[in-house]
Amino acid sequence: MKRILFFTILFFIGFATHANAQAIDTLPNFSVHFLNKNKVQVSWINPYPDCNQLVVQRSYDSIKFFTSIFSAQSPELQQNGFVDNQFTPGVKVFYRIFYVLKDGHYFFTASKSPANGIATNANASPSIITNDNKVLYNNNDAVIMYRIFNRDRDSLLYMLEPQDFKHFKDSVYAHSKDTLTMLANYEVLLKRYVPKIVWKPSVYVFTNNKGYVTIALPDAKKHEYHLKFFNDKNELMFQMNNIQENYLVVDKSNFLQAGWYFFELYEDHHLKEKNKFYLEKEF
Repeated sequence: MKRILFFTILFFIGFATHANAQAIDTLPNFSVHFLNKNKVQVSWINPYPDCNQLVVQRSYDSIKFFTSIFSAQSPELQQNGFVDNQFTPGVKVFYRIFYVLKDGHYFFTASKSPANGIATNANASPSIITNDNKVLYNNNDAVIMYRIFNRDRDSLLYMLEPQDFKHFKDSVYAHSKDTLTMLANYEVLLKRYVPKIVWKPSVYVFTNNKGYVTIALPDAKKHEYHLKFFNDKNELMFQMNNIQENYLVVDKSNFLQAGWYFFELYEDHHLKEKNKFYLEKEF
């Protein structure tokens, strides 16, 4: 019995040790460990729900020459991670995370390297952002960063190095109708394409070629239809309940003047269509 109890205690101690080794750190800290000899997992807990950009970077130097290898699709997620499948066994490699908050603050974490499955801190590489959009590292190397804004300078979307900015720009022009406008040196405004909404007349409630408001309900006998009419101030004018006719013409006297009118058509107490029509002025 004592022998069984001894092995049980050893099992739980081993399990707890493994769990601690795999514990995930919270930004600005993060965790790095080997999955196998060719894969490294970088993981983190994000305490910032307003994070709008998060990038994992890799280097073979603990301080400089970092390149971006992963950009989170949902940077605001509380817990996330990335697996580096390009790891070469026997080569010392370092990782760090760059993240941007909605208010424009941005940060580089210290660099970390996986060692025997446990993340170890390498020399930290704190960053200083200068007025000319350069990032100064603790070895005085300067890297230019493009800042991408949305609508105005109060909404920072991304901070990108020149090579990443080129890919971003090419992607915007190749895969969207968005436009990029230079605000200043290394400051870019991203203008989202907003398609114009084209009004499509209803096939159920419309004005005919004589200008009369017409109701066409092919299945009026099979369903229960209700119709509400509103003016241009969204005020209810009148309604028609339990419509039984397939085709009706509404008297113009129900509409006080020319202009746009809105309606809601209900089929079996469910909204079938919400639209509008234009009533022309009679001369």
